[in-house]
Amino acid sequence: MHRLFSIFFFLFASALTAAEINGFVSDVENKAPLVGVNIVVAGTGRGASTDADGHYIIRNMPAGHYSISASMMGYTRQTKNIALADDEIVSVNFAVHPTVLQLGGVQVVGEAERNLMQNPATESPGLELSTSVVTRREIKRQGAKTVIDALQYIPGALIETRGRKIKQFFSTRGQRYPYPDYAVNGAWQREFLETPYFFSSADIERIEVIRSSAALLTGVNGLAGIVNIITKEYDAPQTMAETEYGSFGTFRAHISHGAKIGAAAYAVGVGTQHTDGPDRLHAAESRNNFYGSLHWTPSKKISIRATLFHLNGKRELRLAESPAAKRFRSELWSYDPVRSTLANIKLNYNPSEKAGSELLLYYTNRDPLLIKEDETTHEITRISEGDYEWGANFTQALSLSENNTLRFGGLLNHWIAPNGKRFYVGRRNDLQTLSAVVVDEHRIGRWTIDGGGRWAQTYINEYGAFGIHGSGKGFAKVTPITDQWQAPTFQTSLGAARVSDNLWTLTFHGAAGVIKPPPGSLDINLKEPQNETRIKVDVGAKKLWPGVGQASLTAFATLQKNAIILSGDAFEGPDRIMELYRNRLQNNIGLEFEARTAQVFQSVEAFANATVMRARAETDGKMQQNSELPQVIAGGGIYLAHGNFDAAVLGKYISAFESVRFAAKTADGRLPAQPLGDYFSVDMNLGWTLGNIYNTRLYLEINNLTNVAYSTVVGYPDFGRRTTIGVRQTL
Repeated sequence: MHRLFSIFFFLFASALTAAEINGFVSDVENKAPLVGVNIVVAGTGRGASTDADGHYIIRNMPAGHYSISASMMGYTRQTKNIALADDEIVSVNFAVHPTVLQLGGVQVVGEAERNLMQNPATESPGLELSTSVVTRREIKRQGAKTVIDALQYIPGALIETRGRKIKQFFSTRGQRYPYPDYAVNGAWQREFLETPYFFSSADIERIEVIRSSAALLTGVNGLAGIVNIITKEYDAPQTMAETEYGSFGTFRAHISHGAKIGAAAYAVGVGTQHTDGPDRLHAAESRNNFYGSLHWTPSKKISIRATLFHLNGKRELRLAESPAAKRFRSELWSYDPVRSTLANIKLNYNPSEKAGSELLLYYTNRDPLLIKEDETTHEITRISEGDYEWGANFTQALSLSENNTLRFGGLLNHWIAPNGKRFYVGRRNDLQTLSAVVVDEHRIGRWTIDGGGRWAQTYINEYGAFGIHGSGKGFAKVTPITDQWQAPTFQTSLGAARVSDNLWTLTFHGAAGVIKPPPGSLDINLKEPQNETRIKVDVGAKKLWPGVGQASLTAFATLQKNAIILSGDAFEGPDRIMELYRNRLQNNIGLEFEARTAQVFQSVEAFANATVMRARAETDGKMQQNSELPQVIAGGGIYLAHGNFDAAVLGKYISAFESVRFAAKTADGRLPAQPLGDYFSVDMNLGWTLGNIYNTRLYLEINNLTNVAYSTVVGYPDFGRRTTIGVRQTL
């Protein structure tokens, strides 16, 4: 007991006497805060990294004279000297100069101080190495046009591209059914899968992706991972206009403007895009979008941010090719129009350094109108698949002591689809979900440890998603559910992270909980599939070498009891097809490697990542390799900026996997699995900037440079090599 008392006394005394260095890092030209800037105290092995607001903190520093540097890829290193006394808190701010390629910030991770009072919904530090941040700078360098494009090169990413009602699915580490959830500025979206490939990347500041299936504070279904889209803000006046033309009659134009006036910052963006698609594949698309944002900080204690995004477009559902079933090769379906409106308002209140509140209110309306043409009579049928949702998410953070923070809150979501969704159309859906969460976080020396839990339950006002147009004796037995509670679901998690003086970071995170089947899904017995129980663990290590780069290695394991998967069977009515699910035992273990270099010779940067998995599933009572998932996913790239010239070469490898989804049956009624994946694709972007005064960039983008043939979904091969030329003007 005496020894234990001595340890606690030492920790307490250290907290009282140690000095602290903190500060803020911004871009010298547009005054924007920079995330992930590497802060290093020379000769000490101590350092930090700026958070999402550009701030950093280095605690427990002894008195002395120090040289502190701020550096990141794409910016010139800056160094300052300070003298630090006992118990002193010194602020050291940096305004760093960009290199010739002025494309914003990029994340380089050291020890990022997590300000839970200003950002109460921040996830566990144990998820740091399983979280990817795609910044605006990387989005531009990669030539990404949509949210889905921007996710292509994060570790373990698989983009499944097809031509059905949902065009593209994104997943990592084989997490499917359900796929990862989406949020916009932290506002969870229950139904969003039709929108990411329409959501313009030009109005995005960054995208935060929790690759692990363990998010707790964002949304409800955190066991499937989360993609949080953070929209653009401005701290200084800037106007950008861009136009481009490419293969298949593709045209895109976008203009954006923003500035900060006193305590308020605003942003506006307008864009349009069209493509004819390849001949005879019925793949034309058009869309127009508007983005607006207002961020007002009337005082140091209050911050209010309102965001609006509106989309209006139309889309032909691309025809499949062999070996897809005949109906997918002949159905002339389209959406005209496709409309989406997303609005949210976030209020942050910080009455003191020991308390912070966040209230997030949101409303989303989606209105796709499906148009079906009969192959024989050419009769046109129009079906509304509109839906809307609104909700509120509240999170409270309290600093119970210097080393202990408690967070708690709740979520309300109300979703209504008056005429059903996708292949469930015909009956009304009206669901209300309530959720509560609590997380307790402690700092013990260099360790940050947290644990928490989430409860969620849905009240069914009316739920008729099982009903379909067409006949089927099995479905005649299914009646809508009204006025009853679903069984509650629970999720728990435990995380830990440690950053050492020599810039090593160690992380651990574990989570367990229940996942409900997708709304309206049925198994092969035409009943709702069983709930899935999921357990997952992440363990990772990262090393930062100042001025050189960083590398990390993360091991992960996921155990799924009653995993919800597609069975390969389907109910086929006279005018639709409904895919059926089943439950089985699955597990997946793997390693993720990721590395980034600092800028070499002030002109070259590189990154590489690889995810290697051993996925297994129960088949005929035995655990065998899960052939429905690729076992290796790898990506990488090289960025070059020299003088007025810039270039990016990016590569992606997906190993072989297979699927029966959309495949045609054989003459004897079998449904053979079709090979997918097993390809290496290369993208290249070249640019030339016409001087620093005009800041006009001319560029050429080539997708699938080697014209490799591949498919990620049966019957929907890639379009092949595509080229785009464009010009971007920044003022």
